[in-house]
Amino acid sequence: MPLTDYKPFCKARVGDKFTRPVFIRDLTETKKDGGNTHVRFTLLDGESEVSAMLFSTTAEQLKNKGVAPHIVALAVIKVTDYNGKSFNIDSIEPYRGDDLTINDFIITPPIDIGAMYDEMISSLKAVGDDMNGTVTPVSEIAVAILEKYKKEYTHSSAAVKVHHNFKGGLIYHSYRMFKAAEALSSVYTELDKELLMTAAAIHDIGKMWEYHTDQYGDSEYSTSGVLFGHMYMGAKLVSNIADEYEKAHEDEPHINAQKLKLLVHMILSHHGKHEWGAVVAPAIPEAFVLHYIDNIDAKLNVCAKEYKNMAPGTVTQTRPFTLDGNLYKPKYDE
Repeated sequence: MPLTDYKPFCKARVGDKFTRPVFIRDLTETKKDGGNTHVRFTLLDGESEVSAMLFSTTAEQLKNKGVAPHIVALAVIKVTDYNGKSFNIDSIEPYRGDDLTINDFIITPPIDIGAMYDEMISSLKAVGDDMNGTVTPVSEIAVAILEKYKKEYTHSSAAVKVHHNFKGGLIYHSYRMFKAAEALSSVYTELDKELLMTAAAIHDIGKMWEYHTDQYGDSEYSTSGVLFGHMYMGAKLVSNIADEYEKAHEDEPHINAQKLKLLVHMILSHHGKHEWGAVVAPAIPEAFVLHYIDNIDAKLNVCAKEYKNMAPGTVTQTRPFTLDGNLYKPKYDE
């Protein structure tokens, strides 16, 4: 039976009870007051990720049945109203069929990863400004980085939690910012289009090493991520690749030194404020724009995740993380 024939979590409503295959991303045992032990699951259905509770059981009991993280399972799901739509598991066991694999459940970008990568490389080459042959465009550094680290860039998550925290999340987040930078440059023509698009493409490049992203899209902080953070590692990478590029192209014009300095500044400042993790505050218009489109894309991804599990005309019962208030999903057919 094709996965699309099963009810997805996003279309389930309070009162529904249904059976479907799921991928167990994680499970955690919790002990409630009174001694009852429950297990909280993180489940994927190929479209979204949800949290679901199985009451009055233990992780050891589940393990004895073959139920563990990173397997495909068959679950009976009941949808209840507890602080909004809530998922409970009536029963769960390993999936016995051979028609579904883990890859059917892994969340990936809605746009083909290869197509996004190819478009970014092509656009970076086209937007480069060599100032009448006197310099090497700074966009060439982004191209060199993306070509050298294509595998890591196209695989990595963009976060452990919150936004774009899935396999390929880094390139998807960067691509949407890249397209926004391109569009805004045509409106605000005073902006340096090459600089803004280049920065959008690699502003989070250090996340390749800030996180370890496994084959399922799960990520966790690396030692380097904790010690240095992605902004420092991204800025250092740009400087190192620029040095390598210059040595390998000694007979060509030097990289535009001013733009290279500004590119590093934009990577270090794209979080906008010191209290939000920025090393420095934005000091040029392009850095301000980069920060705002980064914030827009992050928040829109949070909204998209919330909307998948909301019925039209409803509001979230709690404030989604990073948003300033509860979220409403419009209903236009009233």
